[in-house]
Amino acid sequence: MTKLILLGGFLGSGKTTFMVKAASLLEKQGLSVSVISNDQGDTLVDTMFSRWEGLDSHEVSGGCFCCRFPDFLNTVKAVIARKSPDVIIAEAVGSCTDLAATVINPLIQFHGDTVEVKAYLTLVDGLRMQKEYLEMNLFNPLKAGEVLISHQIRESEVLVLSKSDLLDEKQRTDSLVFLRKLNSRARSFVCSSSTEEGLRTLLEECLKGFPLDFSDRIPIDYKVYAEAEAAYGWYNGSWIIEGEDEVDPVTLSFPLMESFRNPELGEVAHAKMLLTTPGGGLKVSFVMGHIQADEINIPEGKVREMQIILNIRSACSPEIIEKHVLAIHSSQEKDGFSIKNYKWNSLIPAPPEPYYS
Repeated sequence: MTKLILLGGFLGSGKTTFMVKAASLLEKQGLSVSVISNDQGDTLVDTMFSRWEGLDSHEVSGGCFCCRFPDFLNTVKAVIARKSPDVIIAEAVGSCTDLAATVINPLIQFHGDTVEVKAYLTLVDGLRMQKEYLEMNLFNPLKAGEVLISHQIRESEVLVLSKSDLLDEKQRTDSLVFLRKLNSRARSFVCSSSTEEGLRTLLEECLKGFPLDFSDRIPIDYKVYAEAEAAYGWYNGSWIIEGEDEVDPVTLSFPLMESFRNPELGEVAHAKMLLTTPGGGLKVSFVMGHIQADEINIPEGKVREMQIILNIRSACSPEIIEKHVLAIHSSQEKDGFSIKNYKWNSLIPAPPEPYYS
């Protein structure tokens, strides 16, 4: 039977990079793997990124797995019917929580003959832990981000301290101590998708299966949950940029990502861009002021035409994000580029209404 690994964790915690790297490692071991991305909107960097990496990639859009549970289940069934993979790795929306009660338990109780749930991992951003989480009131959360992050950590049976390559030994120790205080029953792992530290060991444990006992549900006030999600504006867009002269894609991408330091955007929880050319692509992420690039077989040299897919989650209104993107377009046009085929959607997430509550 196909095994399922579900990934949770706040925006920018490294879920997509983890999913892609984990799937690639499992395939190198001879296993067949499919991945499922999830988002409130569409035009997803995550889906395109995983496809560029050669993975069998699918998505559930327009809402989180819990609210779109029938869509999620039908996607799982369709993947199994078509490919029958050994493993499916599914990545939930970063602002979603209560997944144990609304996704894991229903899968186990009502759909155990379809897929075997082996693990529910919550990724915790190690870099953000040092810059924010240790100073947050996660034990008695009041602010939007605190409510979501605290519940995600406290409901999990398996916590993964991600981006460990960016932490020194003391920072790792302090982070793990903090996580154990917040959730003493969870198993904790230290992992880096970039260096693969701890990744193989964690995947071995996932395939064996973790105990999934969520009978004692961690309560969350859904009114507060809705207010916390609504504190973030969501933007997904794509366009083609064409220049009279050839340009280096890498040189173009970093000034664009640097623009997200604009204070009008508030806290940019996560911005990610996929820049594709006829011969390859480049994925760049902006989290907590840290910019990271993942090459996707991008060729050396310069090109005249590129497609940009941009996803932004920020603590401001969608209209402010839209205005910022139009300013990016204006800047690119001043540099001699033309903008074509601009498509976008933006939103504030609707209040969560899980299919299984």
